[in-house]
Amino acid sequence: MIRTMNTVLALALLGLCAAVSTLHAQQYPTKPIRLLIPSPAGGGTDILGRVVKEGLAELWGQPVIVDNRGGASGRIAAAATAKATPDGYTLLFTYGGLLTTGMPLFKDLPYHPIKDFTAIAMLCQVPGVLVAHPSFPAKSVSELISMAKAKPGAITQGASSPGSSSHLNMVLFKQMAGIDMYQVSFNGDGPALVALLGGQVPFAFNNVVVTLPHIQSGKLRALGVATSQRVADLPDVPTISESGLPGYEGLLFYGLVGPAKLPPAVVSRLYDGVQKIKQIPEVRAQMARLGAIPLDMTTEQFGSFIQSELDKWTKVIKTGNIQAE
Repeated sequence: MIRTMNTVLALALLGLCAAVSTLHAQQYPTKPIRLLIPSPAGGGTDILGRVVKEGLAELWGQPVIVDNRGGASGRIAAAATAKATPDGYTLLFTYGGLLTTGMPLFKDLPYHPIKDFTAIAMLCQVPGVLVAHPSFPAKSVSELISMAKAKPGAITQGASSPGSSSHLNMVLFKQMAGIDMYQVSFNGDGPALVALLGGQVPFAFNNVVVTLPHIQSGKLRALGVATSQRVADLPDVPTISESGLPGYEGLLFYGLVGPAKLPPAVVSRLYDGVQKIKQIPEVRAQMARLGAIPLDMTTEQFGSFIQSELDKWTKVIKTGNIQAE
C-alpha cells in the first residue's frame, strides 16, 4: 500500500514538473535576452545575428540585447555562453566553425563544443566558391585537379587565415583530390580576395557574398560551389561534387545555441521563433542580399549536424596537421 502511494506521489510530482515547465515556456521570455555574437559589429555573423535579434524582439515584445565578443576567435563568447545559467536568457548566435573546428585547432578550449551547449536552431548557410583569376588556364575543377596531379607542388593556391572556412575548404579539397599545391596564406578573406583579383595568386576559395560581383563582372571565374546543390545566384556554376570531386561539401553555416541543459520547452519556443523569422519576406530578402541560403532542420537534426561537422573537420585538421596561429 505504501509503495503504491509512493508511486502515485512520484507520478503526480512528475506531472507537476511538466506542467510548470510548460507554463514557463508559455511565459518565456519575461525579461530581456542577452544574445552573444562571437565577432565584432558589422561582420556577416553580426548582421545575421541581428536579424535573429530583431525578429525575436518583435515576436515576443521583450528586448534582445546584442553582446559582441569577437576576441580569441570567438572563444570568449562561446565560453561565456557555456557557463551561463541554462534558462534561455543567455544565447549564442554563431558561425559553425566556432563549434566544429575550435576543438581540433586549439589545445586548450574552455568549453566542449557539444557537451556544453544546447543546439536550438539552424538559420542559414553561406556557400563557399572556388574562384580563379581569368588568366588561370584551368576552366573546371577536373582540369585543375589534372594540372595539380601532373605537377605536384608546383601550382600556387591562395588561402585565408589558418582555420578559416575558406582555408579548410581548400585543405579538404586537396585531401579528397589527393593533390599537393604550394600555399600562399593571407590574413583573412579580404586580403586573399585582393591578391586573387590582382593575379598574385591564381585561385582560392572564398564565399559567394564577396565574390559574386567579381564573377558577374568577369574579373573572376567560378570553378565550382562548395555546396551539395547549385546556388541560385550562380545557376550555371556546377558543384565541386558534380564536377570532379564526388562527395565534396564545405559549409559555412550559422545557428542559435544556448548553454547545456536548456529546458526542452524553452528550446522549442526559441526554435519556433527562429522558424517564424525565416519566413518573414523582408528577412528572406535580406539574407538573399547577403548570399545566405535558409536551412531548415529540427533541433535534433541540428545537434546531429554539429556533431557530424565536428567529426568531419577534426579529421581534416588532424590529417593536415593544421594549427591555429
